[in-house]
Amino acid sequence: MKLQGPSLLVAVLACFQKISASPGNDLYDYQDCRYQCEQISCENNPYNLVQDEIYHELIQNGNVDDYEWHNYNPGWEFTPMPLPWYLNLLKWTCESNCDYQCQQIVTKERIQDNEEILQFHGKWPFNRIYGTQEFISVLFSLGNLIAHYSGFKMIKKSINQNKNTSRSIVNLELYILAIISVITMFAWIFSTIFHIRDFLITERLDYYFAGLTVLSGFYGIGNRVFKLYLPRRVWLRSLFTLACISAYTAHVYRLETDWLYTYNMRANITIGVLQNILWGVSCFKLYNKYYDLEHSNEKSQNLTHLQFINPKRIILYSFYSRSPKLYSLYPLLLCVIVIFGMSLEILDFPPIFYSLIDAHSLWHLVTIFPVYYGWYEWMIWDLNENVWDDLQILRQKKDQ
Repeated sequence: MKLQGPSLLVAVLACFQKISASPGNDLYDYQDCRYQCEQISCENNPYNLVQDEIYHELIQNGNVDDYEWHNYNPGWEFTPMPLPWYLNLLKWTCESNCDYQCQQIVTKERIQDNEEILQFHGKWPFNRIYGTQEFISVLFSLGNLIAHYSGFKMIKKSINQNKNTSRSIVNLELYILAIISVITMFAWIFSTIFHIRDFLITERLDYYFAGLTVLSGFYGIGNRVFKLYLPRRVWLRSLFTLACISAYTAHVYRLETDWLYTYNMRANITIGVLQNILWGVSCFKLYNKYYDLEHSNEKSQNLTHLQFINPKRIILYSFYSRSPKLYSLYPLLLCVIVIFGMSLEILDFPPIFYSLIDAHSLWHLVTIFPVYYGWYEWMIWDLNENVWDDLQILRQKKDQ
């Protein structure tokens, strides 16, 4: 069986946002702004008046260098307390709200001075929408969730159609595909939550489920390429399952004991690259299968793949619908789309359009298209036609 391609590299670049250093944190204006906001808004402490009162005395005593002096800017305006209900609902505190406001203040000043926009805490200074930190990424994460849920319903429909028929033998593979689909949906749920509010727990859940999605995708395509669904290979399937579970357990333990973004990135890239290679192998094998069938003496043209295609939800329908030989290559096109989305991450840029859209949000947008445009339909076709053929051939050999 195979796993959805849009998920195969969901986590490969998920950690890129926090790997690089955040020079914005070291800006004196940013630090002074936070201090001013926290003292005045959170502590109700007019520290600037105290500084003015003691400044001359410090100069006379020669102790100016011993005093932690913070610049006061009367032009910096902050949200009055108490915070609005929607900020309290999303667990914004006075201090975290000061952090956000000062990122916006300093970034606005740097833009006015034609200076470079900098990251803070590993993130671009996005414009917050009703307390949501990365509003567009939230929308596109929900878009992915909806697309995968639609695919999950397709799997359930196929399972129900196979019940009480000879094809019910492939339902086990469909159930496994459904489980992987659920894992992917949870990954997008936690991606949504993480982009709403970046806490330690939301970050961990986002990264762990993104990694689980990549590894489950590797499991799915590995299971399909090496035909581990065949009865005689059940012990290999058990070993492969145990190996994947052990690898994920070790991965989580490694991060829990020593969290390192670079390690997380490399681990996901490694599995993602291996997964891409297996996809290429799988498509090549299927292409050869249908090529041989087309050029056999029978000259028969099998067009059963048309039963699984939605003409409105496939790219280049007139081309890929011509034959199962061409349709077998369809995942390669969808993988190219995903790789294109990855390039947006590599070409990272500060947020545009009212400081709402960045490369990461566009990456989430791109991953919607392969899921919507026929990835689940292709996998259901592959299971019901190609895996079924393998199992049928095996059954016929036993009956002879």
